[in-house]
Amino acid sequence: MKKRTMEKENQAEERRKKILMEIAGTVVVLTVIVSIGLSHLGTDKVNTSAGVKAIKKLEKADVSEVETKISNIEKEEKQATEDWQNRPLSEKFAHAVILGDSITTGFTVYDVLDTSKVVAEKGMHLDQTGDLIRTAAELKPEVLFLALGLNDISGTDGDTDAFIEKYKAVLANVREQMPDAVLYINCVLPVSAQKEEEEPVYAKIPDYNTALKAMCDEEGITFIDNTEIVKDEYYEQDGEHMKAEYYPIWAEHMAEVAGI
Repeated sequence: MKKRTMEKENQAEERRKKILMEIAGTVVVLTVIVSIGLSHLGTDKVNTSAGVKAIKKLEKADVSEVETKISNIEKEEKQATEDWQNRPLSEKFAHAVILGDSITTGFTVYDVLDTSKVVAEKGMHLDQTGDLIRTAAELKPEVLFLALGLNDISGTDGDTDAFIEKYKAVLANVREQMPDAVLYINCVLPVSAQKEEEEPVYAKIPDYNTALKAMCDEEGITFIDNTEIVKDEYYEQDGEHMKAEYYPIWAEHMAEVAGI
């Protein structure tokens, strides 16, 4: 999760600071030694150029050395980040669950995620999620993604306030049964242009998502906007559900936002 990424960055920063402190300490010690030597020589004229040159030479050498070490650290960090990002979805979602409707079932239908990571049901409405939430709670997820709402667009007939009221009731139930889970809410996925023509109420999906994001901001929950990753070629013939190709992309996007 994001916490793990921040921990890695903090550890790298501490290594950099340690290297710089070691170099600074070495230079200070040598400077003190030279100064003490000079103090013992009284006021006699002394040629200190050799000592100064030695310190400057050491400083240059140390700077070059620390730059090399920092460069190596950055390479290690980059490789570690790539390894982290390229983990299989099964590992990324090891402690996560996605709760949703028929669109969400595609994760298991197309073998993108294990059935233990997806709790979803066809035709699911917000006020019908009680059993799904109980099932998800039994899995004890550390992270819970909600992917609901499309079936409630027509049910609320453009009334975003009624929609948000229902969604808040879902949140209250989730928090009661999974108080320690970190929550993420997916946007309501857009439908195809043809579907909008057939059912004009779907043209209001952007309004619903605006209201949903505002709710998330108010509740301190991260809102996941997936609209940019939806393409026409991903739609099934009904213009509402998604083909297999979409699901790995969606899962990766959720994992990226959640930092898992």
